[in-house]
Amino acid sequence: MTHTITVLENGTAKINVDFSDEGVNLQGETFVKGGEEEAKNYVPTFEQDLRRNYSELFLKPEPEPIPEGGMI
Repeated sequence: MTHTITVLENGTAKINVDFSDEGVNLQGETFVKGGEEEAKNYVPTFEQDLRRNYSELFLKPEPEPIPEGGMI
């Protein structure tokens, strides 16, 4: 995931995130009150929200097969 932060003159900051580097066609944009520091602090939360809300777009790891006999 890559992100950019743009500080706006109205006392807010715009966050753009892009998951193309992970092979996922998903981009998101949001605004936060404050400047660059507030936006940086919010990026991980915004990323988690997008991953959760669009989980069907992200590959899930294959579960490890259980050997015959049921013991790992």
